[in-house]
Amino acid sequence: MIGKIIDMNITDALVSFQDGTTANIGTTHLPLDSRIGDRINIHPISEVTLNDKYKQHPVLF
Repeated sequence: MIGKIIDMNITDALVSFQDGTTANIGTTHLPLDSRIGDRINIHPISEVTLNDKYKQHPVLF
């Protein structure tokens, strides 16, 4: 999903998507050298393991 970085600090970026939603995304998930105003492509659903060795929980951005 295409989004635009509207605010950013060292650890997080606030991204506004084309559908009007916003998400707080860790800077480690952004392309290197991303800056406020950049347009980025972020997959809206990312699967991570949350303290559980057997199940994967979907995390929606």
